[in-house]
Amino acid sequence: MTSVQYPVTMLSLPHVVFMAVLLPIGTVCAFFLAKKFGFSKKIIWVYLILGMACEIEKILFFLEEVPGGGMRLPPDHLPLNACPFMVILLFILALSEKPRKRRLMLSFMYPLMTAGGFIGMIIPSAAVHFHGLLDLSTYRYFFFHAMIISGGIYLYLSKPIEYSMKDYGMALFLIFSQMVASVWINGIFGWDHRVNQQFAVRAPLDGVPLLNMDKGWAVYMLNMMGIGVVLVTLCYLPVIIKSARALVKKMLDKQ
Repeated sequence: MTSVQYPVTMLSLPHVVFMAVLLPIGTVCAFFLAKKFGFSKKIIWVYLILGMACEIEKILFFLEEVPGGGMRLPPDHLPLNACPFMVILLFILALSEKPRKRRLMLSFMYPLMTAGGFIGMIIPSAAVHFHGLLDLSTYRYFFFHAMIISGGIYLYLSKPIEYSMKDYGMALFLIFSQMVASVWINGIFGWDHRVNQQFAVRAPLDGVPLLNMDKGWAVYMLNMMGIGVVLVTLCYLPVIIKSARALVKKMLDKQ
């Protein structure tokens, strides 16, 4: 007898419920941890352990047999997408003797975890569509992205550094560089049609406004980079407003 599947498609009732439950919990946790502990390596370790647990579950779930015997993780599930890659950066941050000195990394992690995690939540990976509410991997997927969003908010609220306009510019540059690198990575694994790291090969799902292939790959990539700029700008909006006010005040004082 075939088991009944309940696919979690975009904006279906299960999808909306996952977001409605997990996003507020993740946000509240970030506010609580930032207020209670400030910026602490112990909290970074907590986020890292949760991320590693999710990655281990993903490995065990998606392992596949290879000709001649043995098992491997398909290249499309390597931690090279934006959110899984944050686990690697959390690992580096947790092992750093002086994590506050990792300014370049922090300026990049904060917006990418917050905005990237949100995109992952609202546009569930096509992989989720092949599973349903009976699969642990579906719950892992949404929990993981909520955790990533929470970590990003924590990195801002705990103020490991005083974020500046320079950090904003560097974040934009690094995210653009990441998109270029993703084209190379997908080329390396081009022998496997399933690979779509950073969604640089094709749209994550069919029918998503702006993020679709209706007008060709080039327009799709431009749209994706444009959305990235907007989301990073929104993350740095408090910094931009603060800098603009300081600039206006400086100009007025000179008069």
